Amino acid sequence: MFRLLCGRTSQLRWVGDYSSRLCFLQTSSLRFNSSAANESTLTSDFLINSCGLSPESALRVSKSIDLKTTAKADSVVALFKDYGFTQPQISNIITFNPNVLRVDPMKKLKPKIELLRDMGISGTNLAKILTRYANFLTASLERELVPNLEFIRSFIDTNERFAITLTRLTWCTRLPEIMTPNIEILRDHGVTESNISRLMFLHPRLLIWKSEQFKWAVLRVKEMGLEPSSSPFIPAFRVLSGMKNPTWEAKLAVFSSFGWSSDDILFLFRKLPTIFGLSEKRIGAGLDFFMNKLNWTIADIMKYPGILQLSLEKRIFPRFSVIQVLLVKGLMKKKSIGTAMRLTEDKFLNKYVYKYLHKQPHLLKLYESKMGILES
Repeated sequence: MFRLLCGRTSQLRWVGDYSSRLCFLQTSSLRFNSSAANESTLTSDFLINSCGLSPESALRVSKSIDLKTTAKADSVVALFKDYGFTQPQISNIITFNPNVLRVDPMKKLKPKIELLRDMGISGTNLAKILTRYANFLTASLERELVPNLEFIRSFIDTNERFAITLTRLTWCTRLPEIMTPNIEILRDHGVTESNISRLMFLHPRLLIWKSEQFKWAVLRVKEMGLEPSSSPFIPAFRVLSGMKNPTWEAKLAVFSSFGWSSDDILFLFRKLPTIFGLSEKRIGAGLDFFMNKLNWTIADIMKYPGILQLSLEKRIFPRFSVIQVLLVKGLMKKKSIGTAMRLTEDKFLNKYVYKYLHKQPHLLKLYESKMGILES
């Protein structure tokens, strides 16, 4: 009986101990969850009230960062404001890289912002770059930012162009190592330094392509008959590098359907390759309007090739509604249509609208209403 009682007592004690332990674990869990909930609430409140994030964005960002205190984060936001960043810009930086709120603003952030300022980037351009590439602020100054920025700057001649280049760039840690082989490919194929600089400025992302793909695109442009030293070489490279052969063939077919020969198409490509960056639908619509509605010839389009790149809805149709009135009234000749379409907005209004308001007072209203092409 004694052993049995002891066994039962022992069992009862064990059950009691288990209940105590369970209660302790539950209490600890509640305290932990309560602490985590408080941190999460603190983080969300800070992101909303101090950083300007929406509740939805704050909830998403708070999953990657929990603030136990806002002291350092407050200093980070204050530094951004001191440099003139707007609330939306600060919100974008923190949304893109929440960990920036963890770093020491004076030791980690200020030197990097000052580096960009020393390289001639300030004001709106500085804000654009750091908004687009917030990881600048957490990258290594000596190992990454300085060599990368100096490498890019060596190809760009002005501070303004340098700032624009950085906004177009896909940032990575080894830009000189990745870009140099492709730059050497360009040089090996006779591309001038001015065209290399132009590519760096206009399309820096192309320079981080794999070298095999990059070389193939260079050879393809040369096979089209464009000289590496010519101005159209870089836009042609940009167009062909991002286009698969079936897409290219589809665009050739559109031109062919309007009676263009292979030589015509090739001549147009060499003259203004960016036209071939348009969709087949847009190319076809432009050719249909000028060749079928206005009875332009291929030679007419060759004279004003850029006209195919103009928006039909935003420019061609509204302007033609005015031009058609002037043609009917004998106030304009057909040969001037191409020039009229290419003029800036102010020059078009002065030359073809305001000039004739005393004779045709409805022209301005007609143009502003953007009536589009009139039924023939």
